Amino acid sequence: MSQWLKQLQSVLGQAKSATQQGGDKEQGYSKYMPGALGGLAGLLVASSSSRKLLSKYAGSALLMGGGAVAGTVLWNKYKDKVRAAHQDEPNYGQQHSPLDVRTERLILALVFAAKSDGHIDDRERQAIEQQLREAGVEQQGRVLIQQAIEQPLDPKRIAQGIQNEEEALEVYFLSCAAIDIDHFMERSYLNALGDELKIPQDVRSSIEQDLKQQKQALPGE
Repeated sequence: MSQWLKQLQSVLGQAKSATQQGGDKEQGYSKYMPGALGGLAGLLVASSSSRKLLSKYAGSALLMGGGAVAGTVLWNKYKDKVRAAHQDEPNYGQQHSPLDVRTERLILALVFAAKSDGHIDDRERQAIEQQLREAGVEQQGRVLIQQAIEQPLDPKRIAQGIQNEEEALEVYFLSCAAIDIDHFMERSYLNALGDELKIPQDVRSSIEQDLKQQKQALPGE
């Protein structure tokens, strides 16, 4: 993994690296990626319940795999349904993105979800840049986040290159976790993202309902 990505993950909320965790790269990825996203959400996400949810599961080994929230059995059912929706693509499910690509995609997905209601203005961009500098994120990491903020919302870009149900679900799951759907722009964005990922409507509804219940159960909500 690129050094700046390791640094970005480390300073945004996770103490242990994949090497310290042990195991192969994918195992290490699943253990320390959620912490980074939880920390980054604190800088980007407007909804307090979404920030709390991502922070709550920041240390979970299964946040991106859905098990921490949806449960393993239900998550596997989701995967079966997404795979079935891609049955006209014979190679779907057989290819996996490199670790760096998967990491950058999740960061982009979080940024896009955070700005799907149009709330990140110039003042907030400057504040995010300053906080990233203070956190010690080197320039390459700051540039990635700032470029994502400046780009028009484009679900096609996030979906591009995804060739298996696990990666499709983790992108949609994270996007839903980062959004409280109370604006037509947020709904429109999630609809477009779900369409690009070919996630069946019943799976989308189940994920959204599950996350909504999780947020409502948080202290202070």
